[in-house]
Amino acid sequence: MKGKPKIQRVSSEILGQVIERRTPCDLFLTKEGHKWVAVDNTTGDAWTEEFSRKRQAVRWLRGKFEVGV
Repeated sequence: MKGKPKIQRVSSEILGQVIERRTPCDLFLTKEGHKWVAVDNTTGDAWTEEFSRKRQAVRWLRGKFEVGV
């Protein structure tokens, strides 16, 4: 039985590779300047959103809310 994916804090370079290659399948977070970039790649689709606050990014990654709904 597989547990909930863990959010991994990675560099911008690693995040770019995840988006480009769609692997590994997990949740990712990085800080770029004054914004937080979150990537949900649990399904291999690399859903990407930017946030002004880390807490918002983490809540989005955990499925607490959807952006643009």
